[in-house]
Amino acid sequence: MNATSGGITKPYQYAILGNAVVDAITSVTDQLLADHKLTKGDSNILSHPDMLKLAEQVAVQQFRSGGSAANTAYTLGKLGARVCFIGKIGQDPTGRHFAEDLVKAGVTVTPGHAEHRTGEVFVLITPDGRRTMAQTQASQPSPDDAWVDESLIEQSQVLLLGAYAAGSFPAATSFAARTAAESGAKLIITLASNKAVQGAALLLQELIVTYSPLVIGNRSEWEALLAATDPHTARNLEKTPRVITRSGEGAAFYDGKGLVVDSPTQPVPRPADMTGAGDAFAAGFLHTFLGGGSPQLALQHGHQLGRATVLQLGPRLMSVPGLEAQGND
Repeated sequence: MNATSGGITKPYQYAILGNAVVDAITSVTDQLLADHKLTKGDSNILSHPDMLKLAEQVAVQQFRSGGSAANTAYTLGKLGARVCFIGKIGQDPTGRHFAEDLVKAGVTVTPGHAEHRTGEVFVLITPDGRRTMAQTQASQPSPDDAWVDESLIEQSQVLLLGAYAAGSFPAATSFAARTAAESGAKLIITLASNKAVQGAALLLQELIVTYSPLVIGNRSEWEALLAATDPHTARNLEKTPRVITRSGEGAAFYDGKGLVVDSPTQPVPRPADMTGAGDAFAAGFLHTFLGGGSPQLALQHGHQLGRATVLQLGPRLMSVPGLEAQGND
Protein backbone atom coordinates (compact mmCIF):
# COMPACT_ATOMS: atom_id res chain seq x y z
CA MET A 1 0.00 0.00 0.00
CA ASN A 2 1.29 3.45 -0.87
CA ALA A 3 1.83 5.22 2.43
CA THR A 4 2.02 8.74 1.04
CA SER A 5 -0.31 11.32 -0.41
CA GLY A 6 1.32 14.23 -2.17
CA GLY A 7 4.66 13.13 -0.73
CA ILE A 8 3.35 13.28 2.86
CA THR A 9 3.33 10.09 4.92
CA LYS A 10 -0.05 9.34 6.46
CA PRO A 11 -0.01 8.08 10.06
CA TYR A 12 -2.71 5.44 9.51
CA GLN A 13 -3.19 2.83 6.85
CA TYR A 14 -6.84 2.27 7.80
CA ALA A 15 -9.59 4.37 9.35
CA ILE A 16 -12.52 2.07 10.11
CA LEU A 17 -16.03 3.34 10.84
CA GLY A 18 -18.27 0.80 12.53
CA ASN A 19 -20.67 0.00 15.33
CA ALA A 20 -19.42 -0.73 18.83
CA VAL A 21 -21.05 -3.83 20.33
CA VAL A 22 -20.15 -6.62 22.73
CA ASP A 23 -21.27 -10.19 21.99
CA ALA A 24 -22.72 -12.48 24.65
CA ILE A 25 -21.83 -15.90 23.24
CA THR A 26 -23.77 -19.04 24.10
CA SER A 27 -24.35 -22.52 22.62
CA VAL A 28 -27.98 -23.41 21.83
CA THR A 29 -30.05 -26.00 19.98
CA ASP A 30 -31.91 -25.50 16.73
CA GLN A 31 -35.10 -26.13 18.69
CA LEU A 32 -34.47 -23.07 20.85
CA LEU A 33 -34.19 -20.93 17.71
CA ALA A 34 -37.49 -22.35 16.49
CA ASP A 35 -39.17 -21.80 19.87
CA HIS A 36 -38.23 -18.11 19.78
CA LYS A 37 -38.98 -17.75 16.04
CA LEU A 38 -35.42 -16.67 15.28
CA THR A 39 -34.07 -16.68 11.73
CA LYS A 40 -31.02 -18.90 11.79
CA GLY A 41 -27.78 -17.34 10.58
CA ASP A 42 -29.01 -13.75 10.61
CA SER A 43 -29.60 -10.84 12.98
CA ASN A 44 -32.96 -10.85 14.78
CA ILE A 45 -34.70 -7.95 16.52
CA LEU A 46 -36.75 -8.88 19.60
CA SER A 47 -38.96 -6.93 21.94
CA HIS A 48 -37.63 -6.31 25.43
CA PRO A 49 -39.97 -8.96 27.00
CA ASP A 50 -38.91 -11.53 24.39
CA MET A 51 -35.24 -10.78 25.04
CA LEU A 52 -35.81 -11.36 28.75
CA LYS A 53 -37.46 -14.73 27.98
CA LEU A 54 -34.50 -15.69 25.80
CA ALA A 55 -32.01 -14.61 28.47
CA GLU A 56 -33.71 -16.91 30.98
CA GLN A 57 -33.12 -19.95 28.73
CA VAL A 58 -29.48 -19.48 27.77
CA ALA A 59 -26.24 -19.55 29.70
CA VAL A 60 -23.67 -17.04 28.44
CA GLN A 61 -20.29 -18.74 28.05
CA GLN A 62 -18.26 -15.62 27.41
CA PHE A 63 -18.48 -11.95 26.53
CA ARG A 64 -16.45 -10.88 23.51
CA SER A 65 -16.10 -7.49 21.87
CA GLY A 66 -17.72 -7.60 18.45
CA GLY A 67 -19.13 -5.54 15.63
CA SER A 68 -18.27 -6.58 12.08
CA ALA A 69 -16.08 -3.60 11.12
CA ALA A 70 -14.47 -3.57 14.56
CA ASN A 71 -13.56 -7.25 14.16
CA THR A 72 -11.78 -6.40 10.91
CA ALA A 73 -10.01 -3.48 12.61
CA TYR A 74 -8.87 -5.83 15.39
CA THR A 75 -7.40 -8.40 12.99
CA LEU A 76 -5.68 -5.75 10.88
CA GLY A 77 -4.13 -4.40 14.08
CA LYS A 78 -2.92 -7.90 14.97
CA LEU A 79 -1.38 -8.13 11.50
CA GLY A 80 0.70 -5.04 12.22
CA ALA A 81 -1.28 -2.47 10.23
CA ARG A 82 -1.71 1.07 11.55
CA VAL A 83 -5.42 1.27 12.27
CA CYS A 84 -7.80 3.72 13.91
CA PHE A 85 -11.39 2.84 14.78
CA ILE A 86 -14.08 5.52 14.59
CA GLY A 87 -17.23 4.54 16.47
CA LYS A 88 -19.73 5.90 18.93
CA ILE A 89 -18.55 4.06 22.03
CA GLY A 90 -20.15 4.55 25.43
CA GLN A 91 -18.22 5.26 28.60
CA ASP A 92 -20.14 2.45 30.30
CA PRO A 93 -18.34 -0.76 31.41
CA THR A 94 -19.34 -2.49 28.15
CA GLY A 95 -17.84 0.38 26.15
CA ARG A 96 -14.63 0.34 28.17
CA HIS A 97 -14.30 -3.40 27.57
CA PHE A 98 -14.84 -2.86 23.83
CA ALA A 99 -12.24 -0.08 23.60
CA GLU A 100 -9.62 -1.91 25.68
CA ASP A 101 -9.86 -4.97 23.45
CA LEU A 102 -9.07 -2.93 20.33
CA VAL A 103 -6.27 -1.02 22.03
CA LYS A 104 -4.61 -4.32 23.02
CA ALA A 105 -4.54 -5.21 19.31
CA GLY A 106 -2.73 -1.97 18.52
CA VAL A 107 -5.77 -0.04 17.25
CA THR A 108 -6.25 3.66 18.03
CA VAL A 109 -9.78 4.21 19.36
CA THR A 110 -11.80 7.43 19.48
CA PRO A 111 -12.86 8.67 22.96
CA GLY A 112 -16.04 7.38 24.59
CA HIS A 113 -19.34 9.28 24.80
CA ALA A 114 -20.92 9.69 28.22
CA GLU A 115 -24.47 9.86 26.84
CA HIS A 116 -24.19 6.72 24.69
CA ARG A 117 -24.85 3.14 25.81
CA THR A 118 -22.73 0.49 24.11
CA GLY A 119 -24.79 -2.25 22.49
CA GLU A 120 -24.92 -5.87 23.59
CA VAL A 121 -25.95 -8.73 21.29
CA PHE A 122 -26.75 -12.39 22.01
CA VAL A 123 -24.73 -14.62 19.66
CA LEU A 124 -26.40 -18.04 19.64
CA ILE A 125 -24.19 -20.87 18.32
CA THR A 126 -25.92 -24.02 17.07
CA PRO A 127 -24.14 -27.42 16.85
CA ASP A 128 -23.24 -26.80 13.18
CA GLY A 129 -21.22 -23.72 14.22
CA ARG A 130 -23.58 -21.22 12.63
CA ARG A 131 -24.30 -18.06 14.57
CA THR A 132 -27.65 -16.37 15.02
CA MET A 133 -27.79 -12.92 16.57
CA ALA A 134 -30.56 -11.48 18.72
CA GLN A 135 -30.88 -7.98 20.13
CA THR A 136 -33.54 -5.55 21.23
CA GLN A 137 -35.01 -3.05 18.82
CA ALA A 138 -32.29 -0.73 17.60
CA SER A 139 -32.74 3.01 17.96
CA GLN A 140 -33.80 5.04 14.94
CA PRO A 141 -31.02 5.93 12.47
CA SER A 142 -29.11 8.86 13.87
CA PRO A 143 -28.81 12.15 11.90
CA ASP A 144 -25.78 13.14 14.00
CA ASP A 145 -22.38 13.23 12.32
CA ALA A 146 -20.63 15.59 14.76
CA TRP A 147 -18.93 12.69 16.59
CA VAL A 148 -16.94 11.61 13.51
CA ASP A 149 -13.31 12.70 13.78
CA GLU A 150 -12.60 13.69 10.18
CA SER A 151 -8.93 14.32 10.96
CA LEU A 152 -8.44 10.58 11.45
CA ILE A 153 -9.89 9.92 7.99
CA GLU A 154 -7.70 12.62 6.49
CA GLN A 155 -4.67 10.96 8.11
CA SER A 156 -5.51 7.53 6.65
CA GLN A 157 -4.82 5.86 3.33
CA VAL A 158 -8.05 3.83 3.44
CA LEU A 159 -11.51 4.34 4.93
CA LEU A 160 -13.44 1.14 5.60
CA LEU A 161 -17.18 1.56 6.21
CA GLY A 162 -19.27 -1.22 7.77
CA ALA A 163 -22.84 -1.74 6.57
CA TYR A 164 -24.17 -1.84 10.14
CA ALA A 165 -22.83 1.68 10.73
CA ALA A 166 -24.48 2.82 7.49
CA GLY A 167 -27.81 1.72 8.92
CA SER A 168 -27.28 3.12 12.42
CA PHE A 169 -25.46 6.33 11.48
CA PRO A 170 -26.31 7.23 7.87
CA ALA A 171 -25.34 10.90 8.19
CA ALA A 172 -22.00 10.02 9.78
CA THR A 173 -21.36 7.37 7.11
CA SER A 174 -22.07 9.80 4.27
CA PHE A 175 -19.87 12.45 5.89
CA ALA A 176 -17.03 9.98 6.36
CA ALA A 177 -17.22 8.80 2.73
CA ARG A 178 -17.20 12.39 1.47
CA THR A 179 -14.23 13.24 3.69
CA ALA A 180 -12.34 10.20 2.37
CA ALA A 181 -12.95 11.24 -1.24
CA GLU A 182 -11.80 14.80 -0.56
CA SER A 183 -8.63 13.64 1.22
CA GLY A 184 -7.69 11.00 -1.35
CA ALA A 185 -8.35 7.98 0.88
CA LYS A 186 -9.47 4.78 -0.85
CA LEU A 187 -13.00 3.67 0.16
CA ILE A 188 -13.90 0.09 1.12
CA ILE A 189 -17.37 -1.12 2.16
CA THR A 190 -18.03 -4.39 4.02
CA LEU A 191 -21.58 -5.73 3.84
CA ALA A 192 -21.59 -7.68 7.16
CA SER A 193 -25.02 -9.40 6.97
CA ASN A 194 -28.27 -9.57 5.01
CA LYS A 195 -29.99 -7.60 7.77
CA ALA A 196 -27.34 -4.87 7.61
CA VAL A 197 -27.67 -4.65 3.83
CA GLN A 198 -31.46 -4.47 3.96
CA GLY A 199 -31.34 -1.76 6.63
CA ALA A 200 -29.02 0.49 4.64
CA ALA A 201 -29.58 -0.59 1.02
CA LEU A 202 -30.34 2.85 -0.42
CA LEU A 203 -27.33 4.50 1.22
CA LEU A 204 -25.02 1.63 0.28
CA GLN A 205 -26.16 1.85 -3.35
CA GLU A 206 -25.60 5.61 -3.36
CA LEU A 207 -22.09 5.27 -1.92
CA ILE A 208 -21.13 2.54 -4.37
CA VAL A 209 -22.42 4.38 -7.45
CA THR A 210 -20.86 7.68 -6.33
CA TYR A 211 -17.42 6.51 -5.15
CA SER A 212 -16.87 3.06 -6.78
CA PRO A 213 -15.34 1.54 -3.63
CA LEU A 214 -14.04 -1.98 -3.19
CA VAL A 215 -16.95 -3.98 -1.73
CA ILE A 216 -16.49 -7.12 0.38
CA GLY A 217 -19.38 -9.41 1.32
CA ASN A 218 -20.83 -12.85 0.85
CA ARG A 219 -22.96 -13.95 -2.08
CA SER A 220 -26.33 -13.63 -0.33
CA GLU A 221 -25.49 -10.11 0.92
CA TRP A 222 -24.47 -8.97 -2.57
CA GLU A 223 -27.64 -10.49 -4.07
CA ALA A 224 -29.74 -8.74 -1.42
CA LEU A 225 -28.15 -5.43 -2.38
CA LEU A 226 -28.87 -6.01 -6.08
CA ALA A 227 -32.45 -7.10 -5.35
CA ALA A 228 -33.14 -3.88 -3.44
CA THR A 229 -32.62 -1.65 -6.46
CA ASP A 230 -33.82 -1.06 -10.01
CA PRO A 231 -32.25 -2.90 -12.99
CA HIS A 232 -30.30 0.17 -14.18
CA THR A 233 -28.65 0.74 -10.79
CA ALA A 234 -28.03 -3.00 -10.45
CA ARG A 235 -26.06 -2.94 -13.72
CA ASN A 236 -23.98 -0.06 -12.37
CA LEU A 237 -23.34 -1.96 -9.15
CA GLU A 238 -22.06 -4.93 -11.17
CA LYS A 239 -19.27 -2.66 -12.48
CA THR A 240 -17.99 -2.22 -8.92
CA PRO A 241 -14.74 -3.95 -7.87
CA ARG A 242 -15.68 -6.49 -5.23
CA VAL A 243 -14.78 -9.63 -3.32
CA ILE A 244 -17.63 -12.10 -2.92
CA THR A 245 -17.34 -15.09 -0.58
CA ARG A 246 -19.37 -18.29 -0.82
CA SER A 247 -20.00 -19.39 2.76
CA GLY A 248 -16.90 -21.49 3.32
CA GLU A 249 -16.69 -22.82 -0.26
CA GLY A 250 -14.45 -20.13 -1.72
CA ALA A 251 -14.38 -16.53 -2.85
CA ALA A 252 -13.83 -14.51 -6.02
CA PHE A 253 -12.36 -11.12 -6.82
CA TYR A 254 -14.07 -9.06 -9.54
CA ASP A 255 -12.27 -5.98 -10.83
CA GLY A 256 -15.49 -4.53 -12.31
CA LYS A 257 -14.07 -4.61 -15.85
CA GLY A 258 -14.43 -8.31 -16.60
CA LEU A 259 -11.52 -9.86 -14.73
CA VAL A 260 -12.55 -12.58 -12.27
CA VAL A 261 -10.09 -14.36 -9.98
CA ASP A 262 -11.61 -17.35 -8.20
CA SER A 263 -10.20 -19.13 -5.17
CA PRO A 264 -12.09 -22.25 -4.00
CA THR A 265 -11.56 -23.62 -0.52
CA GLN A 266 -12.66 -26.64 1.46
CA PRO A 267 -15.41 -26.15 4.08
CA VAL A 268 -14.39 -26.74 7.68
CA PRO A 269 -15.94 -30.14 8.65
CA ARG A 270 -16.62 -29.27 12.31
CA PRO A 271 -16.72 -25.48 12.80
CA ALA A 272 -16.84 -24.36 16.42
CA ASP A 273 -18.29 -20.91 15.72
CA MET A 274 -18.67 -19.11 12.39
CA THR A 275 -18.99 -15.69 14.03
CA GLY A 276 -16.51 -13.21 12.57
CA ALA A 277 -15.20 -15.48 9.79
CA GLY A 278 -16.06 -12.97 7.08
CA ASP A 279 -14.55 -10.12 9.10
CA ALA A 280 -11.25 -11.99 9.49
CA PHE A 281 -11.35 -12.94 5.80
CA ALA A 282 -11.70 -9.24 4.89
CA ALA A 283 -8.68 -8.35 7.04
CA GLY A 284 -6.51 -11.08 5.52
CA PHE A 285 -7.50 -10.13 1.98
CA LEU A 286 -6.96 -6.40 2.47
CA HIS A 287 -3.67 -6.81 4.31
CA THR A 288 -2.22 -8.76 1.40
CA PHE A 289 -3.97 -7.09 -1.56
CA LEU A 290 -3.36 -3.49 -0.48
CA GLY A 291 0.15 -4.51 0.51
CA GLY A 292 0.88 -5.30 -3.14
CA GLY A 293 -0.05 -8.99 -3.26
CA SER A 294 -1.99 -10.55 -6.13
CA PRO A 295 -5.78 -11.09 -5.82
CA GLN A 296 -5.17 -14.86 -5.76
CA LEU A 297 -2.72 -14.65 -2.85
CA ALA A 298 -4.97 -12.18 -1.04
CA LEU A 299 -7.96 -14.52 -1.36
CA GLN A 300 -5.90 -17.41 -0.02
CA HIS A 301 -4.79 -15.37 2.99
CA GLY A 302 -8.39 -14.35 3.59
CA HIS A 303 -9.41 -18.02 3.59
CA GLN A 304 -6.60 -18.81 6.03
CA LEU A 305 -7.79 -16.31 8.61
CA GLY A 306 -11.47 -17.12 8.10
CA ARG A 307 -10.76 -20.82 8.61
CA ALA A 308 -8.79 -20.16 11.80
CA THR A 309 -11.67 -18.06 13.15
CA VAL A 310 -14.35 -20.75 12.73
CA LEU A 311 -12.22 -23.24 14.65
CA GLN A 312 -12.46 -21.19 17.85
CA LEU A 313 -15.24 -19.70 19.94
CA GLY A 314 -15.68 -15.97 19.42
CA PRO A 315 -15.22 -13.56 16.50
CA ARG A 316 -11.62 -12.44 17.06
CA LEU A 317 -8.41 -14.42 16.70
CA MET A 318 -6.26 -14.42 19.79
CA SER A 319 -3.24 -15.01 17.54
CA VAL A 320 -2.93 -14.67 13.78
CA PRO A 321 -1.63 -17.85 12.10
CA GLY A 322 1.03 -17.80 9.42
CA LEU A 323 0.70 -14.21 8.23
CA GLU A 324 3.60 -11.87 8.69
CA ALA A 325 3.15 -8.11 8.51
CA GLN A 326 3.52 -7.13 4.85
CA GLY A 327 5.69 -4.09 5.52
CA ASN A 328 3.03 -1.58 4.41
CA ASP A 329 4.90 1.51 5.47
